[in-house]
Amino acid sequence: MGKLNNTTKIILVVVIIVFINLISLYLFTRIDLTADKRYSISNYSKELVRDLDDKFTIKCYFSADIPYPYNNLRRDVKDKLEEFKAFASKYFQFEFVKAEDEENLALEARNFSIPEIQLNTIENDQIQIKKVLMGMVFMYEDKTEVLPVVQSTKDLEYEIASKMNKLIKISLPQIAFLQGHDEILFVDKMKTIQQSLQANYDMKPVNLKEEPDGLNDAEILVIAGPKKVIPDNEKYLIDQFIMKGNKVMFLVDNVQADINSGQASFYENDMNDWFKNYGFEIKRNLLFDMKSSSIQVRQQFQSGGYTISYIQYPFILDVANLNRENMIVKDLKSLVLAFSSSIDTSYASKDSVDVTWLAKTSDRCGTQVGTLNINLQYKIPINQYNRSQLPISALFMGKFSSYFAGKALPDSVDTSGFVSKGSTSRIFAIGNAGFVMDDYANQTNATFFANVVDWMVQEKGLIQIRSKNLSARQLKEVSDSAKGTIKFIIVLLPPIIVILVGIIFWRIKKARYARIKRFMGV
Repeated sequence: MGKLNNTTKIILVVVIIVFINLISLYLFTRIDLTADKRYSISNYSKELVRDLDDKFTIKCYFSADIPYPYNNLRRDVKDKLEEFKAFASKYFQFEFVKAEDEENLALEARNFSIPEIQLNTIENDQIQIKKVLMGMVFMYEDKTEVLPVVQSTKDLEYEIASKMNKLIKISLPQIAFLQGHDEILFVDKMKTIQQSLQANYDMKPVNLKEEPDGLNDAEILVIAGPKKVIPDNEKYLIDQFIMKGNKVMFLVDNVQADINSGQASFYENDMNDWFKNYGFEIKRNLLFDMKSSSIQVRQQFQSGGYTISYIQYPFILDVANLNRENMIVKDLKSLVLAFSSSIDTSYASKDSVDVTWLAKTSDRCGTQVGTLNINLQYKIPINQYNRSQLPISALFMGKFSSYFAGKALPDSVDTSGFVSKGSTSRIFAIGNAGFVMDDYANQTNATFFANVVDWMVQEKGLIQIRSKNLSARQLKEVSDSAKGTIKFIIVLLPPIIVILVGIIFWRIKKARYARIKRFMGV
């Protein structure tokens, strides 16, 4: 009977396991315990694949034996695509393309501009070069997008969502980059920014002097580092662009600086009278901060030799004081901003414009005005770090009044459709423009800019995906007295615990020995 009971129990367990597996086919769920859900696809991605109304196919071209460190890449890509499929409609499909041999697979991949890449591998105790495929093709209707090389799955969700977004949309939002006033050259100096945006936006430089209608198809205008004052006829075109509900990003560099010579001065580009109409002023100052980045310094000796060292340079800010409640910056570690100015947001109309700060200086900072001294040998006195939490960038959203309301309109442009009170629009302002240049556009700076652009066109989902792998667990700064206390605890607490445990065991052993003596009548 007992044997029968055991058999029944085994059968019952098997039936339960089968039943649970059948249920799991229809009730799908995943648990991701990370704070930013970095191992799960976002709601934005789920909506993209769930709302497909036509066949969307992803073809994966991966070699069979990919050497280390990419040997698990094929499996990781498949796992990520399986997760997309789990939330997708019937129109989402993917396949790993198979061929008779590696040569035929490479030939088919080449038709989609997927190259063979060379990786080093060790075979028979020798380093050899192996050609492998690690690419993906995205197809929707008669359109195709290609991801030539997949090196990791870290940003794969963003890549997939971006390709889908680009294929599904009839047209992409257009971003215009203003030129003609010594702005940062869009074509030559902003390649990193272009790469981060090209999957989801059309971009072009525009010179309003030569093309007064250059903003007709644009949704966002980026004014990145004008070194000259923009004339009134172009201000009018930009003003009316805002009045129509379009968005403008003001990236303003006030300071011309040369680290090597130690010289700095202000550009003749003061347009604060114009900026104040939209709610902000870029202060004519130069920020320095205790929380700054280090730079490499080379010291030459008379003998011909030299040494290289790193020093903290207070004029290149390491801005970690970010608005963690705002999705644009909440997952970013810090921004690197060189030769920046603070902004004043008190000019915004409280009735019609909402203001949100994004980045501020630390609690120990200061400003230079008038004569500037950025020499590497100059040590700023401690008592000049007398300012704290000065705003550097902010967002403005609402209905703005025209700068030209009540003023004479420029006669060199068509003003027949003048609008004095605009539709709801969005403006971004920052007292720095260099962060979009390739020299300073590290991953975090580029992500920051791209997140602002997404916010401008209300693509919140892309912000969540792009920032997912950038968040960092930062240590909280503590006072010197707290540091001493922590060190004291770390040094003394372990031996104290060991001594207490020893005393406890000694007391227990002594008590046990006393009971044995009483029991034995000794």
